[in-house]
Amino acid sequence: MDLFTSSALFIIVLIGYWIQSISGFGAIIFALPLSLFFIDKALFLPVVLLMSVIQSLAVAYKDRKYIDRKKFIIMLALAGVGTPLGMIITDYLDVNIANYLLGCFIIFNSGYSLYVDATKKEVNNEMKIYHYLYPIFSGLLQTAYGVGGPLIGTYMDTQTQEKRTYRAMISLYWCILNPFIIIGYFLRGSIGIGHQKLFLLLFPAVILGYLLGNFTVDKISQKKFKYMTHIMLISIGFTLFF
Repeated sequence: MDLFTSSALFIIVLIGYWIQSISGFGAIIFALPLSLFFIDKALFLPVVLLMSVIQSLAVAYKDRKYIDRKKFIIMLALAGVGTPLGMIITDYLDVNIANYLLGCFIIFNSGYSLYVDATKKEVNNEMKIYHYLYPIFSGLLQTAYGVGGPLIGTYMDTQTQEKRTYRAMISLYWCILNPFIIIGYFLRGSIGIGHQKLFLLLFPAVILGYLLGNFTVDKISQKKFKYMTHIMLISIGFTLFF
């Protein structure tokens, strides 16, 4: 791998994990499309999934006192319903169609939330039955395509207004869900020396992104945090169209 490719991947991963350290999600869905200009998906995805588990462990441990155990168990159980469905649907639903539908939903939902906040319009924040579909589809999409983050972020937006609870619970979610996907790669014999070398090259970027993310969360207000996460979601939504 030449210096330009290595540097580009390092910067992409750094930004992705800065985003994820702030919001609890976004590293894979940000970094994967951009990385494909430089590297094969089969080489990059297992590595970025493993790095996400390690980074998420650090965030979840740091903010462990903010985790609502009851809400987390409900969220994880719902995602567990979607996970086996994701293993099935990946053979039947075109990834471009799935990305397009998810992108439209994210942009509409987060755009509306920003509109409500900006106009100070009062809305009924009571939990709705359909909100429980978000973690189900998050588990499905994460297993099938690695893009479950935006939906679990949308679900957590209905569960808490505390920025550290938001990111800690999503981080813990990845700590449990992503290892099952990684184990699948090992069982298929898809992990090799190339993945190990790429991990060693890019993991320092994960550490830097984690530190920058913690610094950012400490400095921004709850209101700005909410704006930032919705803007991140909308930006990610647009990337799904390409």
